[in-house]
Amino acid sequence: MTDAPTAGRRRVADAAGRRPSPLTLLAVAIPLLTVAALALVRPAVEPSTAYAPSDAPLDRSTAVCPARLPGTDEVRVGSASLASGDLAVRVGREERTLTLDNGVAALEERAPVVVDGAGELASGLVVGRSGAGSAVACDQPAPERWFTGLGASAEHTSTLTLVNPDRGPAVADVTVWDGSGVVDVPALRGVRVPGGRSVSFDLAEVTPNRDALAARVLVSRGRLSASVVDVLDPVGTDPAVREWLPAQASPAATSYVVGVQAAAADRTLTLANPGDSEVRVALRLVSGESEFAPSGVEEVTLAPATVTEVDLAGVLRGPAAEGVQALRLDATGPVTAALRTRTAADLAFAVAGPVVEGDAAVALPAGSKRVLVAGADASGVVVLRAWDADGDPVVRGRRVEVEPATAARLRLPDEAVLAVVRVERTGAVVSVEVDDRGLSVLPLSTLVTTAQVPDVRPAQR
Repeated sequence: MTDAPTAGRRRVADAAGRRPSPLTLLAVAIPLLTVAALALVRPAVEPSTAYAPSDAPLDRSTAVCPARLPGTDEVRVGSASLASGDLAVRVGREERTLTLDNGVAALEERAPVVVDGAGELASGLVVGRSGAGSAVACDQPAPERWFTGLGASAEHTSTLTLVNPDRGPAVADVTVWDGSGVVDVPALRGVRVPGGRSVSFDLAEVTPNRDALAARVLVSRGRLSASVVDVLDPVGTDPAVREWLPAQASPAATSYVVGVQAAAADRTLTLANPGDSEVRVALRLVSGESEFAPSGVEEVTLAPATVTEVDLAGVLRGPAAEGVQALRLDATGPVTAALRTRTAADLAFAVAGPVVEGDAAVALPAGSKRVLVAGADASGVVVLRAWDADGDPVVRGRRVEVEPATAARLRLPDEAVLAVVRVERTGAVVSVEVDDRGLSVLPLSTLVTTAQVPDVRPAQR
């Protein structure tokens, strides 16, 4: 009877002492090896299908001059490299050649003018139209342009002109804002401009409005150059005055409006908020010594997608405004801005300009001229060079130090027709102020010397 428990314990001990069978080991090892092998396998790398463009020297550029205003037949052309050579010029569908001699040339034409530069004449090409107290820098076609301070009423109206410099058609959409929001203007949607042609819109006809307006021109096909002529025709005996309204590249939170004369009469600052949030804008005046907040001027509050006007006639008059060369605008969101100067016989505009880093150039109108610099973000140097109509230097390299929170003013000889301004060790906003039977302010931008070349490769199959 005592042997039965002993036999049971022996069978248990024998079972515990046996090794696992090969089949059991394989059943455990194969899944583990499979998982390990899969962990070592890496998926094939998908080749990239998008490649960044590369920079190449600019070998072609185009400048487009709008049609004349009364007395503004002269078109001045310059090359910042002082190169000589032939430029292709088109007036409507007529093509001709203009020869640059020592970097300068001129012609007279009433219609819109398209100037094409190739090779060494491309990167430094600058063109301007002027005369009878008005002046405009002939712009290069751009996919987007902003205009602030337009009008669409009987006493204040603006005409928008789109010029197509190419042979194929171009298409643009124009968005308009007023004091209440976006304005529905069917005539300015999907505007088609045939090749080599121009179209104009009198805003008082396509969208009558007594508010101050702002507009954005967005090109969706082809290339277009946009320009605006602004006209003030008040009731009474004062004559109508007109001037080109310079464009802006884009809204900005901090901007400088360079070109302020303390001796002028009526001053109106127009601000536009194209965003969908409320924006507050603080104003400061910039002189040769400092930036300071004027007394009696509160922050301007702009509702989303609206435009407003601020009367600065009292702020920019008197001893406190002496020496003021620019306005600084600090906003809580991106805005556009334009300062309108109105006298009994003249109209002028200064707009928030782009930051210049490196070289900027301008074809100069006749009359007395001054280069204004403000908005430097660090201590730097401005170097000025200028040439006359024969290509001879009249300013060989005047150097002026610029500091943050100050403005600088450099006089140009009356005979200068081409100027190159170099901003070193900093960035700054630069404008040229011209007085020739009327005031004009020309904002400058950095010269473009390279073009982006797309990286195109065969499709991967």
